[in-house]
Amino acid sequence: MDQMNKFTLQFRAGDIELKYQKQSIQKLLKPLHYGLLLMSLLLNTIQIITVTTRESFQLPFINIGFVVISLFSFYIVYKKETLTQKMMTIENAYILFLQLNFTASNIHGQEYYLYGSSFSLIQAVTYFATDFYLSCPSVIMHLIFRLVATTLYAGRFDLVGLGLTITTAIFLISVLYICNRAQRQQFLLNFKEDTINYQLQTLINKPFTKILFNEKKLQIDVLQVNKEHQFLGYNQDLCFGCNIRNFIRNCKIGDRALEKWIIHDQNNLQENCLAIVQRTKIKIRLCQFNTDNSLILIIENQKVDTKQKKVPQFIKSQLIEQFLISKKTLFNMQFKFGVMSILMLSQHKIKTINIVKLLDKFLNTYVFSGKVYLNLNGNKIIKLKTYALYLKIFLIQVFNIIQDLEYSQNIFNEICINNFDNYLVFELRLSNKNQFLQLYEKNFFIKYTEQHLLVTPLSLDLVFYFNKLIPFDETDSQL
Repeated sequence: MDQMNKFTLQFRAGDIELKYQKQSIQKLLKPLHYGLLLMSLLLNTIQIITVTTRESFQLPFINIGFVVISLFSFYIVYKKETLTQKMMTIENAYILFLQLNFTASNIHGQEYYLYGSSFSLIQAVTYFATDFYLSCPSVIMHLIFRLVATTLYAGRFDLVGLGLTITTAIFLISVLYICNRAQRQQFLLNFKEDTINYQLQTLINKPFTKILFNEKKLQIDVLQVNKEHQFLGYNQDLCFGCNIRNFIRNCKIGDRALEKWIIHDQNNLQENCLAIVQRTKIKIRLCQFNTDNSLILIIENQKVDTKQKKVPQFIKSQLIEQFLISKKTLFNMQFKFGVMSILMLSQHKIKTINIVKLLDKFLNTYVFSGKVYLNLNGNKIIKLKTYALYLKIFLIQVFNIIQDLEYSQNIFNEICINNFDNYLVFELRLSNKNQFLQLYEKNFFIKYTEQHLLVTPLSLDLVFYFNKLIPFDETDSQL
């Protein structure tokens, strides 16, 4: 099933469209918009001064109007960057009126051609920068406006001009459609690849590395590593790339180093191989990752103690009893949550959790400087089927970090939740996001649990994408 609308090219999944818009705004639209605004303000100011002083203080209302729209657009985009494309489309339409400043009576013929071409090129930049559902109607309306204005000024109707306008519209719209579709397909491919890369650690619960032979640099690039310390020859003083390259160099299959196989004869490598590393026989598996032509190397028979060391039940009971009789101070609650995190670690049971009820419990337990608003976007009950105990550990640590940041005047005022088909989007509204992210990335419990819960790693926007597609269903009890 096509994931894009056939006519507008927008993604059918709202969360993917949101991520695409955020990336497009940050990488292209905002810098381009501010650059065009700066250029427009400068040139229009010069034009206003020139016309006012040379032509008996006559006011160029078209240029003044464009300056006002530019300043208004700057304010709107600064306040709400999601409106960047729409404001650029409005400015692009107003450029048509600027062209009315230049007529055959007040400018030389060749200069008239220069100004007309320049305005058209500036508009073309905006066409290609904005989405197809905005650029397509813009092209049609702009060409109709030019045709009508030219006919009125010339005093006659030109069939050749009409034919050229229609042909230009068809070709330009076709190219815009092809380019925007290709751009979105590339984003979708990268999004899926990033999602798969992030989930590989959960899917492959063994020591593995994802590698790619770089023909330009003539070296093996290490793209991803899981359980790096379980590769024979691991040295904590070296980076993970150097450790993996040393392992590949010292690993022999038959009478050849694995490095030689990968560089010169990768196609003849068997999927399952018996290898020797430091006089130790190990079984490895090699899989071709077709998305980016990389190779996944998995250590199959690494001896790892996977048995869970369960805490005796009588100790759990005594701890719970102790928690109940202790004073409900902030320090005691944080201690209780810390012990619970240790007890619940490494338990993979899947359950359905009432997210609203769980968040209300945390908001009532922790003390913040102001009221924290829980924005459910119209939903009354939101449930998530996931690794329940991991989610509790994860949220405990998140709230602990926020509680610690409150002492450094980091204002926390809202939690915003959006419920999509495949993801639950959970956004924190904090005044200092950098400070939170630094503590988040250093937290041991978060590092352990987030790979089982989130689709992609957390970024500076502090938006968590909780995965709804759980591979195994062990139980379905309600919390």
